Amino acid sequence: MFHLASFIGILLMSFKDSRNAAMNSIVILILLSMIPKVIPHENCKSEKLRELILETVGLYPHQYSYQAKYMKKQAEERFGNWWSAVIISDRGGYGMSAVYDQYRNTSCEMQLFDTYYWLGRTC
Repeated sequence: MFHLASFIGILLMSFKDSRNAAMNSIVILILLSMIPKVIPHENCKSEKLRELILETVGLYPHQYSYQAKYMKKQAEERFGNWWSAVIISDRGGYGMSAVYDQYRNTSCEMQLFDTYYWLGRTC
């Protein structure tokens, strides 16, 4: 995948030869279009929930049904009952448990590349 270090390296290389202004402009436009993939969307107040999501993604890559079941089970074992997980991929993959979050401070949502993850308390 595309990393921030690659972004900076390509940007610096494009300005090495300032005679090619058109190429520099094209490279900058391409790189700017990739920034949303470099900087993930995240609204997660709990470090433990964030770690659980990342752990799950590592155990079951691209297996959204297994990820949702694992996250729900682990959250309930670690933090008590009434947890739900929702996973939605840009490619159409989907996994979830019933969701009706009433407590905003007990949920975690993250966008990792092309997949949205939500894990939260549902009571």
